[in-house]
Amino acid sequence: KNTATFKKTSVTIFYFHGFASSAQSTKAVVFKEYINEHFPQIKIVVPDIANKIEDSFIQLKQLVKQETGNKCFIGSSLGGFYASFFAEQFNAKAVLINPASTPYLGMEMYLGMNTNHATNEEFEITDEDLQCLKTHNVSSLKHPKNYLILHETGDEVIPSQYTFDFYQGCYFIVRSGGSHSFDSFAQHLQSITDFLQLSKSK
Repeated sequence: KNTATFKKTSVTIFYFHGFASSAQSTKAVVFKEYINEHFPQIKIVVPDIANKIEDSFIQLKQLVKQETGNKCFIGSSLGGFYASFFAEQFNAKAVLINPASTPYLGMEMYLGMNTNHATNEEFEITDEDLQCLKTHNVSSLKHPKNYLILHETGDEVIPSQYTFDFYQGCYFIVRSGGSHSFDSFAQHLQSITDFLQLSKSK
């Protein structure tokens, strides 16, 4: 069982934002500030993920590889897809917020030109990008207890039942209402850090 707390070894938390967003997204900023205030000894990495899917995996693999010690991951929507990919690789804990589990099936609507709503940058999504998502897809989770799923039933993008079925056996925090953005995120920061078993510096 993976029950060790991160006391003596170094730990890095990676936060991955959603599709067409940025490191300045509300949840990313709130989470980073919370970690810096309560766990100053822990490194948190919040990258601006490349808009192009093919580029994003090259970027994130390099970024994760650079960090030694323990790793854990948190991701929102498409960021949850990235987080689960790396959590499976490292048998690491992950917190997924209204996650996209098989986005290559749902993102065909984004084929063609898109605009990042945070940066106003325009970019193209191609069939190769969808194929990249399919190549990196986690078809099933080897260690469901490594995962905490935060889900609001008002998610207008991913049906609740789909999330419950795919992440069966994982830990869940479910809130009625809300939206795909997971509106109640700030209320669950302690639950997230408790799940990650972070120890406060003395």
